[in-house]
Amino acid sequence: MKDLGDSKELYKSLGFAEFHGDASQGWLILNNGECVIGLFQGMFEKNMLTFSPGRDSSARVPSPTSRMRARSSSG
Repeated sequence: MKDLGDSKELYKSLGFAEFHGDASQGWLILNNGECVIGLFQGMFEKNMLTFSPGRDSSARVPSPTSRMRARSSSG
């Protein structure tokens, strides 16, 4: 991304809020309900899409029992 501040404002206009990060270091984590996105300026050569499997929307690693409940309830 070319401008972290501009990107942050765009996502804020879509209902996202700052959740974690440090803009002075070139990164922010934003969330909107269960949706979490990361904005990174100057850290990667090209734009990319990543995800963090095994983490919940609060960036915590759920306990093994909660993961088993989620799997069994999803069918």
